[in-house]
Amino acid sequence: MSSADKSCSMIRILKVIALLVFVFAASSNLSAQSKSPLSEIKSYTAEVDRFVKITKKHRIFADVSTEDDKNEIWKEFKNKKELEDSEAYTQAFVWTKAGKVIAANFMFTSPSGDWAQYINYYFRADGTVAKIAAELNTFYGDISVIRDRYYNSDGKLVKSTRKFLDLKTRKPKKQTDVMIETVPIYTKVSALPFHKFL
Repeated sequence: MSSADKSCSMIRILKVIALLVFVFAASSNLSAQSKSPLSEIKSYTAEVDRFVKITKKHRIFADVSTEDDKNEIWKEFKNKKELEDSEAYTQAFVWTKAGKVIAANFMFTSPSGDWAQYINYYFRADGTVAKIAAELNTFYGDISVIRDRYYNSDGKLVKSTRKFLDLKTRKPKKQTDVMIETVPIYTKVSALPFHKFL
């Protein structure tokens, strides 16, 4: 094989390598772009769940208003014992990371204890909500209602799901006529009812 043939062969090999590199780079870029907003939200909220699980330090708030009060009256508590002594029916536990609120977990209940609703709000570092996960458990119809709402950073609802489970067996159950408690929608940290304390 002449040196000219070797040179042509080497150029062809280099062209093939360059083409393969280009195709690989393009496909990697496409796959990064094709990651859906929903999968990004789920990935982020899974990180927040891990953080909340291992981080014991959080702040505690509760609405201490009475039936006679026209507005909610929020107060911060030092610990769970102090909170339990207050008999507040609306409570919130707040986690921060690098000085930013990333999770606010609410519990709403009735004085009779016939129902309880747990709502977890997942916030991004910019203060926008990423997900609202709500679980209503009620003895009326012995049902649990699980609702998830996913939001992009512009506050637009990306996806919403709802399912009904038997309160005891946790198996799927048909929707009943039971009154379903509403889910307060706080799309920003600044909308939280105790924001002035944060």
